[in-house]
Amino acid sequence: MTSYDRFAPHFDAWQRAFGAPYAALVLPRLLDALARHGGAVRRIADLGAGTGDLAIALARRGFAVVAVDRSAPMLARARAKAGAAGLASPPAFVEQDLRALSLVPPVDAAVCVYTVVNQLTDDGDLERALAAVAGALVPGGLFLFELNLPASYARYWSGTETVELADVVIVREHRRLPGAPVIEARVRIRGPGGEVEDRIPQRLFADAEVERALAAARFEVLERAAFNPFEPQGPPMKALWVVRRRSDR
Repeated sequence: MTSYDRFAPHFDAWQRAFGAPYAALVLPRLLDALARHGGAVRRIADLGAGTGDLAIALARRGFAVVAVDRSAPMLARARAKAGAAGLASPPAFVEQDLRALSLVPPVDAAVCVYTVVNQLTDDGDLERALAAVAGALVPGGLFLFELNLPASYARYWSGTETVELADVVIVREHRRLPGAPVIEARVRIRGPGGEVEDRIPQRLFADAEVERALAAARFEVLERAAFNPFEPQGPPMKALWVVRRRSDR
């Protein structure tokens, strides 16, 4: 069982604890970056697709979408959402781990948002994932991915936070793991059907570490933009990296 398997029935409620579905917050920024750098992007992968909101939004805008996640229960909910959305061309759903990604045929672009890349917590995970993504892109293909900034962990990943929604109560308790650059969230969701719990680790990556891993995977950096998806006028919480797979691989 992977992290988020237990959360699949409650994941959308958890996202509401941050104020809005995250796909709606980040989609305009992704579309803008694709318009400026993507050229004729047609086939796009949503890596770490979760319950499918972003994949469905991209499909509605005419992209041929491949939605990838390593959690079968999350993908099952995403498929159900896509089926109910009445899309002319619904996403294809693929159960894979980002670190071993393999897409045939390759895609023109890939996006990876929320906290997926920060969940690559073991040494070497980032390098393996970036190499796999490069292999899943056409030469010159784009990869757009988010990373949490230190301010995000100070705001959302410290102490204990409780959010009460109409149907569930979400409690997050955070701690730094000794001897590792990793922060762990113990998340409990209590609802009418009982309580589920999981532990979600995240790793904070310095820009220099990311740049080395990108160079090793033969990506060139087009831009890195810091922003706050929750409070646009507030301090930056995330960075969106836009990189291109070199054509000389």
